Amino acid sequence: MKPYSTLWTYLWDLVDDGIEESVHFLKQEVRLDAISVATAYHTFQQLRPQRPGRKLLISNTAAVYFQPDLSLYQDSCLRPYVAPLARQANPLARLANSCAAAGLDLISWTVCLHNSFLAENYPRCAAQTAYGDNLSGSLCPGVDDVRAYIVALCRDLVANYGVKRLELESCDFVGYGHAHYHIKDGVNLGSIGHYLYGLSFSEGCVQKARDRGIDVDGLRAWVRQQLDPAFASGIPIEGNLQAFLDSHSDLAAFQEMRQELVVSLVRQIKEATGVEVAFMGGGRRIAEVADLLEILAYTPLPDQVGAQISDALQHLDSAERLVVGLQAYYPCANTSEELEANVHRALALGIRQFSYYNYGIMPRPNFQWIRRCIEKGEGLSDG
Repeated sequence: MKPYSTLWTYLWDLVDDGIEESVHFLKQEVRLDAISVATAYHTFQQLRPQRPGRKLLISNTAAVYFQPDLSLYQDSCLRPYVAPLARQANPLARLANSCAAAGLDLISWTVCLHNSFLAENYPRCAAQTAYGDNLSGSLCPGVDDVRAYIVALCRDLVANYGVKRLELESCDFVGYGHAHYHIKDGVNLGSIGHYLYGLSFSEGCVQKARDRGIDVDGLRAWVRQQLDPAFASGIPIEGNLQAFLDSHSDLAAFQEMRQELVVSLVRQIKEATGVEVAFMGGGRRIAEVADLLEILAYTPLPDQVGAQISDALQHLDSAERLVVGLQAYYPCANTSEELEANVHRALALGIRQFSYYNYGIMPRPNFQWIRRCIEKGEGLSDG
């Protein structure tokens, strides 16, 4: 397989640089095969080194960056919040047309369940802890309205914008700690405690657990009993998660249900769209339904890149099904040579799919670093 390279990109950066001009540059000068554009994204504060004048861009609201076909969302109570960028014009449609004309594949980089706007405005759809706290940064995949919304979102992007691949980020139980707000947290719950506090007991998860014969009310009380001493004393709950699950049958069954909910959601997305699906993260069970897995190998050290790749390949039948994400700027790539060394290590392990981060965050000279990495892969392919 010939190496295949894409670049994570924000639509607002392309608009400011000129969509057609940016596509031409990325295809002809950087020699990319595809562009991965954020179509649904969380809140952010972005430092933009390439911009003249003001450098900081802030968005306080998780949003979609296209004009949705609302007729597709009738099976869900959720409605997409459209970013101001896409209300009067539809730059994603322009980008799709420009990519098609230039021979550049369009990939939808879609942040699925990490959405503070929807979780706060539709609290029944948010993840909820055993104490009844809404985790306001995340939607719960155990809620049917949430599942229908994500499937509709993906259908919309494929049907109306012709994306070649759906790249799913946070298409999972997000857990505690990934929030809209600055977290003020002075207790070390430990790895087990952090997991327990992040378990979602939303209405959807509770009902699905009952349908499976799980004593979910007893489980919720038991989870609180485990956590109460850690909250009271500050002494963390540590240990091996699998051994901990094995010691409590209802917890193990609940975790099995959670895994099946994520796997079945990915399967629904594939069946509803018919395009290639890449899943950020994931293990063996996700690999059985997703076309590709993605890892973020954000490190300047080739040995660490190699270790991450080796771990991920345990879940896949081919290295060609693994996309390796590389940060093309400080602190993970301080020079072109550091980035090239990481690519070289990945190529040596059979990796042929790369995604570079990020168009609008890195300095302008770093585009040539990516081009040199692409040329390195082309040279290997030619050989």
